Amino acid sequence: MKQVAEDIYEVKLPLAGSSLKELSSYIIKGRERSCIIDVGFETEECTGILLAAVDALALDRSKTDILLTHSHRDHCGQDPVSREAYMENSFLKCGIPGKLLEHMPPQSDISVPVPPEKISVAEEQDVFSYGRYRFRVLDLKGHMPGMIGFYDEGAGIFFCGDHVLNKITPNIGYYKEGDHSLANYINNLKKIRNLPVTHVFPAHRGEISCLSERVDEILEHHRERLDEITGVLSAKPMCAFEAAGKMTWYYKEGNFQNYPLVMKWMATSEILAHLQYLWEQGEVSRFGGPGETYIYRYGR
Repeated sequence: MKQVAEDIYEVKLPLAGSSLKELSSYIIKGRERSCIIDVGFETEECTGILLAAVDALALDRSKTDILLTHSHRDHCGQDPVSREAYMENSFLKCGIPGKLLEHMPPQSDISVPVPPEKISVAEEQDVFSYGRYRFRVLDLKGHMPGMIGFYDEGAGIFFCGDHVLNKITPNIGYYKEGDHSLANYINNLKKIRNLPVTHVFPAHRGEISCLSERVDEILEHHRERLDEITGVLSAKPMCAFEAAGKMTWYYKEGNFQNYPLVMKWMATSEILAHLQYLWEQGEVSRFGGPGETYIYRYGR
């Protein structure tokens, strides 16, 4: 545990088996109520570390709230629900052979909402007060539908979850028809670019030193990605899985074919989100309806 601002503490939680390696959970200590932002995996190790931090800060557990930026498993500790239907549709739309679905690890970090009875849903402009801080909820959907951040304008403190990260770009995947993942993400990056901030605390990879600069870098990354995808697609119509195999990657020396299945699926889902964005912008044609793989062709 490390104090990162007045009455705010960072607790690093190990993410065993994840390429992210650890999650930064944050504790805000207030006089009447306190809170924890994101809680890591639902493991004895993560739980033990968090409870030890709570006890070290002498917090009253009955007066400590848990705020979740989104329901990826490394943030909320919940096992995913409706996994089979979600994964079957994702594999189908990406064009990943369905027979590979049985080889997916049983608890892969996938994007399925937590059941509504488990949580009260916060909406943009809701305010949560803890001690000296008043955190306003910001809609940050893109990395995941329903993702939120917490921002105290007076203190200039912004908890951004996975919306903006150092060194890596958050995965922007395909969820379902009509979610507009990449369009939402780009719009919400632009929305927070010029926030007056003194501290930007993400969930991974350390504090953001310059928010506007990092936002510009991520926006440029996606512009380059979209250009590369149209270049790949100009050869012939193809599905997201085929296109992903022709893209530039950096994980494991860029050899997409040797990626573990989970990484291969996440990469393909991100390519599908970019293809959907290009289709929504009218730059590519799309073929395939319900129950079919989406095929894209450059041009109309």
